[in-house]
Amino acid sequence: MQLMQPSEYVSEFILTRVHQKSFVLVEGTTDRALWTEYAADDCHLRPAQGKDIILDVLKTPFLLGIPGIAGIVDLDYWLITDADELATENLLYDDCCPDMELILLSSPALKKVLRNELYSFEIEKIHELADKLTCEALRLATEYGYFRLLNHLNDYGIRFRDFDLSEVIDPNTLQLNRQKTAKRLTQQKACISSEDLLRQVDDLREMYPPDNIQLCRGKDVISIMAIILPIIFHAHFGEEMPRDARSAFREKALSIRLRSAYDSAYFNGTSLFDSIRSWESANNPYKILKPDI
Repeated sequence: MQLMQPSEYVSEFILTRVHQKSFVLVEGTTDRALWTEYAADDCHLRPAQGKDIILDVLKTPFLLGIPGIAGIVDLDYWLITDADELATENLLYDDCCPDMELILLSSPALKKVLRNELYSFEIEKIHELADKLTCEALRLATEYGYFRLLNHLNDYGIRFRDFDLSEVIDPNTLQLNRQKTAKRLTQQKACISSEDLLRQVDDLREMYPPDNIQLCRGKDVISIMAIILPIIFHAHFGEEMPRDARSAFREKALSIRLRSAYDSAYFNGTSLFDSIRSWESANNPYKILKPDI
């Protein structure tokens, strides 16, 4: 897919204003699929191929002060670093959860998914399973998140996309093998050794103590959940997880199910909801959300 230029999005926005519609940029097509559920009829959602493009559009001098345009983004590590981008006009985000996946996981959506897939088990036990799974996955994603944060801060160019987390999570102890993780991540990078990477990660732990959801990436949490769920299930119920249920909890399938299970009532309690409503008040009569949300 050819990357569009910010000026092309600006042109689309101008055409949208002719029809009195708000113009809301989101990061990608999966975000558009999610937000379509909540968007007002007179809101035009436009996937923008990443938040850097969204920032470039919102910072276009021609658009400053013109109502009706906004961008909804995942902040990732901008929350941790208190990045200057947070002050961008018309940039909408959640100031607690760094991405949409973690907003989903901060709701009862996972419990809803688990009790519908594992319907033959007691509801209370399923909800306990969901809590345990979330706790363990967040803990492991935080440990992995230090490596991501370090790469973000120092721009080492480490590729995380092709990394298989199942290779570095011990199934017996549910611990992240930090040494193996560092070695795998630095295999193709001559600029830093695995030993230096680990030392820098230890320094980050002093600056940013664990138990902070902002250290996590939601995609990592969901990936880890898919890896460890059969282990947590066996420990919790004393039996193997049903074979026909396992495919429902593979990473991509789980992500889709969480989005489908997420209810607008959950969204009302987020700071992103408050941010959007504040934008609507300042940009009247333009709307982003349906009136009944």
